[in-house]
Amino acid sequence: MRRSQIEAIIEKSLATMGEQGFQLPPFADWTPAQWREKAEGTQALRAAGLGWNIVEFEKDAFFKSGIAVFTLRMGDYRDLSKGRGRLYAEKVFVLFEGQRVPHHYHRVKTEDLINRGGGILGVNLVKVDADGEPLAEAITLERNGIEVGVPANTTLHLEPGESIVLEPGVAHAFIGVGEVLCGEISLANDDATDNYFLQPLPAPSAIVEDVPARHLVLADYRSLAS
Repeated sequence: MRRSQIEAIIEKSLATMGEQGFQLPPFADWTPAQWREKAEGTQALRAAGLGWNIVEFEKDAFFKSGIAVFTLRMGDYRDLSKGRGRLYAEKVFVLFEGQRVPHHYHRVKTEDLINRGGGILGVNLVKVDADGEPLAEAITLERNGIEVGVPANTTLHLEPGESIVLEPGVAHAFIGVGEVLCGEISLANDDATDNYFLQPLPAPSAIVEDVPARHLVLADYRSLAS
């Protein structure tokens, strides 16, 4: 992606969050200079992957298949086996009109998916086996605190304020009906090893620096002093 596209997406995401009254922490709007000034004190923050991540699932087609994510907090997944520590995580993301996130699932992470406001969040659900192959099985899940059963390949439409709980092994795909502010509360997790997509994704490409950066994204953190 071009840096100018990333900046425009972040600004558009911030506008949607502002319309819904959702406030991000101060570091969401730090300049690169501020990040460099605070590099020593933000090592843990950066190691945990907090901040912006702008992802295209189809090359040059962000608004068709992409996601703008801001990770607010992330515990250390290595503490899960200990049963204590910061075992939780929180993210917020924006889906724009018609934008899709392809089917993916987790083997460890359980997550609550929440429509925080705006339009309708469509979630298509498919159970998978141990090898990640789709199953024609009904799915039992919690919706708005109530256990429900749904057939395989069902699309749920979550209104603002509604939520579902997604267990490991349930593949889910998102679509935005209108601009939707979405929240995710989950177990602490390692995004690099616990995200499995049903269809292969293109390799991420380097950012094309066509304009100076105003916001940093996760891929930029490696350029900061450790």
